[in-house]
Amino acid sequence: MLDERKEVLLHAVVREYIISAQPVGSKNLVRRYGLNVSSATVRNELAFLEEMGFLTHPHTSAGRIPTEKGYRLYVDSLADEVGLQPAEEKSISQFYSVLSKEIENLMRETSGLLANITNYLAVVFAPNLKKSTLKHVDLVLMHSKVVLVVVVTNTGWVAKRILELQEVVAESDLEEVERILNKRLNGLDFNEIYMRGRVELRGLVPGRWSLAERVIDEIADSLRERENRRIFLDGTANLLRHPEFESLEKIQRLLEVLEEGCSLLRFMEGVLESDQVIVTIGSENKWAEFRDCSLVVSSYRAVGDNLGTVGILGPVRMDYPRAISTVQCIAKNLTFALESLWA
Repeated sequence: MLDERKEVLLHAVVREYIISAQPVGSKNLVRRYGLNVSSATVRNELAFLEEMGFLTHPHTSAGRIPTEKGYRLYVDSLADEVGLQPAEEKSISQFYSVLSKEIENLMRETSGLLANITNYLAVVFAPNLKKSTLKHVDLVLMHSKVVLVVVVTNTGWVAKRILELQEVVAESDLEEVERILNKRLNGLDFNEIYMRGRVELRGLVPGRWSLAERVIDEIADSLRERENRRIFLDGTANLLRHPEFESLEKIQRLLEVLEEGCSLLRFMEGVLESDQVIVTIGSENKWAEFRDCSLVVSSYRAVGDNLGTVGILGPVRMDYPRAISTVQCIAKNLTFALESLWA
């Protein structure tokens, strides 16, 4: 445990380094923070913090920069610190009050908002479709042999597929198949639809089974395609503004890991078990490509379940109060938006 003065100085060094990306000296701290002690006293305290592993100095400079241990202590003490202004929180709430009702657009717009507010890379994981159930299917006759299949899930995904038939279909037959599918398949997941639908519906749609079977296949195929579209990234260019990411090779490796997504997906799905904002700093991340990065992640929920995660990735020298507050606020508002969508 640090005494109050050492903790104040550590926080001051972290804040100054976040802003400037330059080593922080004792004279600068005394001048900017109005400390009632001499520069010599501050230097002694900084030296102690360095001995304890909370600070280091990059070269022969007298200025210090935080270590990962210093950042961790700083982050763990931010419980009462707010990084967003009330006007910004209100703006986020208003943003979600007018969003599109299709969940794919909702996720895409969320990642854009998160990137714009924080100036870091935003990562949004959409709900896992394997947990989704069918809410509704619409069959629209586009032509005598062409049907538009519109699938809506309980998690808000809307999938549209064109079904080309070998034979002419009557609109009355289409309406009857639609009615039976909605009655019998509502609330089932897509494995159940594929396996049970073929067995249980065969006798309920005499003369129309081939059409019903094709629709069931389209439902399964469309959702399998959507399963691979769960990662929404925005703000890649933001990383280039930070000196830690001046190497294009480093950026390329980082983006390859993000776009491949499997490892990060496992981590972010693990966040679903928590209702808290999770912060991992530098080497706390499992991937070598993320060792110079920090992740700030939170889950969002609806209908009683944690469905997905929102987060940002940036340098270890991150504005943690703003990052944590923004992720927390957006996760909360996304939850409200989904609750209203599925009410």
